[in-house]
Amino acid sequence: MSVPKPLVRTRLRMVRPVMHSTRVSLGAKRTMADSIASAARAPEGAIYDFDVIAGLPVQYVTVEGCGPATARATMIYLHGGGLVVGSAKAYRAFAAHIALHSGMDLILPEYPLAPENPYPVALDSLLALYRELPAYGVDPRTVVLAGDDAGAGLALAMALEIRDQGLPMPAAVGMISPWLDRAVDIDRARPSASDPWFTPALATRWTRTCLGGADPRHPSVSPLHGDFDSLPPIVIHYSGHDPLRTDAEAFLEKLTQMADAPRVIAREYPDMWQSFHLQVGRLDEADVAVEEFGTAMASLVEKPRRHADVVPINRPVAAQGGRRLRLVKPAAAAGTPSV
Repeated sequence: MSVPKPLVRTRLRMVRPVMHSTRVSLGAKRTMADSIASAARAPEGAIYDFDVIAGLPVQYVTVEGCGPATARATMIYLHGGGLVVGSAKAYRAFAAHIALHSGMDLILPEYPLAPENPYPVALDSLLALYRELPAYGVDPRTVVLAGDDAGAGLALAMALEIRDQGLPMPAAVGMISPWLDRAVDIDRARPSASDPWFTPALATRWTRTCLGGADPRHPSVSPLHGDFDSLPPIVIHYSGHDPLRTDAEAFLEKLTQMADAPRVIAREYPDMWQSFHLQVGRLDEADVAVEEFGTAMASLVEKPRRHADVVPINRPVAAQGGRRLRLVKPAAAAGTPSV
């Protein structure tokens, strides 16, 4: 049953005082962020598995009838939360909808968060995961990097690092409400907007928390300040009420100035808020946007070659050894300071 859009906005507006309070612990804020992200209603046939790749806990998400059986690709999806809150566990129902509409398996890494793990720990751990994928029978040329909020920024930063390190490039990059410029937050210059819960002040606080003294204009921190030569095709969704909208607009403007820019499928939702896609299964507008995002991602990826002697990554088969599955420890379970 769909929830009226004004009611969803009102509920999100009630989150703002808690997320901005300096008296609420970071653990409590992470629990609240997870409750928002996990509000999505999963589609029928969703399948979840757990494992560890390159020392990083991951969740596999697919939908019956999708994934390797249909010769599609693998999406590494990076959750949002400013690199300070958020978790793979909270995103799995949302991720199942992406899997359904893209026809892909999704890997949701539980990447390290700040302040316990400031820059560049999260990026380095995700690059290590990417290097390990061939050992799981995954052709990097059929891998899609995607995410929302800071996760979208990580996805683009990963693509830049993969290119610069000479690794096999992913097939595409997908970004929802991307956070691409941390320098503007350090300078306290991000324009205000009418987002129900996310504000420029919170963006500045979280940026200071996660940088750990790093240069906010370095492309691996703020990929908007990088160059976009030789990148794969990109899908980008952004919202009119989101303070991060200016990052998406600046990114698109830079691409229009390139002589040989990557292909981009861009979609603006003028009357929506940051990462409203997370309300999929509850909000009609989110249902439409997630279907558009998944379909666009699928259109950019060629069908992978079969791996006859490799078990698909999210289908452990006992007769072939399978993999031992490990449970993910929620980030909110750890004792953390207030941010």
